Amino acid sequence: MKVSFELRKEKINVNGLIPIQVVVRSDGKRLRKNIGESVVEKYWNGTRVVPNSKKESYNRFQEINDKLVEVEERIRKISLYFTLNKIKFSKELFLEKFEAKEEIAVEVFDFFKCFDEFIEVGKLSKSYNTTKAQTTVMNFLKLFRDEKNIKIDFESIDSQFFEELSRFCFFEKEIKNNYFAKIISVLKTFFRWAIKKNYTNNRNFEEFKASEHDIDIVYLTFEELMTLYEKEFDTDRLSHVRDFYCMGCFTGLRFSDLSKLHLANISEDHIVLSIQKTKTQNHAIKLNKYAKAILEKYKGTIYEPLPVISSQKFNEYIKNCCEIAEINQPFTTHWYVGNKKKTLTQPKHKFITSHTARKTFITNSLLLGMEPKAIKKIANIKKDAVLDKYMKVTEAFTDEQMDKAWG
Repeated sequence: MKVSFELRKEKINVNGLIPIQVVVRSDGKRLRKNIGESVVEKYWNGTRVVPNSKKESYNRFQEINDKLVEVEERIRKISLYFTLNKIKFSKELFLEKFEAKEEIAVEVFDFFKCFDEFIEVGKLSKSYNTTKAQTTVMNFLKLFRDEKNIKIDFESIDSQFFEELSRFCFFEKEIKNNYFAKIISVLKTFFRWAIKKNYTNNRNFEEFKASEHDIDIVYLTFEELMTLYEKEFDTDRLSHVRDFYCMGCFTGLRFSDLSKLHLANISEDHIVLSIQKTKTQNHAIKLNKYAKAILEKYKGTIYEPLPVISSQKFNEYIKNCCEIAEINQPFTTHWYVGNKKKTLTQPKHKFITSHTARKTFITNSLLLGMEPKAIKKIANIKKDAVLDKYMKVTEAFTDEQMDKAWG
């Protein structure tokens, strides 16, 4: 329901007072109703009564504005009552509820219980990584609620909530802008779902905006990748981690998809599987000579087709592998917290994680001359904007090589 207030100028009295009426619009219907208050036109700004000068008699602006707020709140409750009970708008029923003396009973849905339901329902169609990210956002909002001792419900999500959450993220937790944008994105998705479920009709979230910044893409150069690939390690554990990581570098597959790889997914020249993130059926990836050599290494062993390492330990171990392989070139990464730019420079091996394998595949494929369309198909990239980020990296690299070669 859309609510506004108008003056009934045709009903002006001898003292210049004009009745105020509320106008309600819903489902293509319009209803007008006097609220029992009047105002001189010069004190009306279109939505509220403004104070008069001290030289004049008090114009009751405070009492009238309180009444306007009371009317808006009652109509909001009526609208929610209609929505939750799936009642179609009618002038007769609206007036019955509006003029009734008793309080309008509206079922209040618990925000976090509904968030839980949103995540559980999403598990039927979303990837593991998506539901994991949604759970992380929900838990962060609970942390915000507990540490700031504030109430979070469907009706409290407004501009003030957004400002307080922003301050908490940037000043107290020093959250990166890109993760803050993720929080806001998940919150918006949750609210759209909740509106469809008739749990709320609050649309304040539509005004929330969070900007992202380009991130520094961490990847191994082809020379670094070959150094790691050919390195002899003293333990099977590190060799297994290296091979698993390199398989991601040579195929573009995510950690989650490699972890679920079975013999049934592997033919002589291809890996054929359903990508976990997007549920794409029969996605085929051509095996290059390096990927084939890794699979051949484990053929007939208990690890076939690949040794599997828990994600909890993998990132620690792959850093060790890269350090032993002397991948120590200084690498600088930048990020933003609010409007503050932060910088960190460390040996590259400290930045290597399971996620950088896929980035290594995409970046080196571009540098080695593979067509972007082919990379999109192999890596199952749906949006051009994703590949564009890598294009910027490779352009910077080729510019650097031109400068080194020609000065």
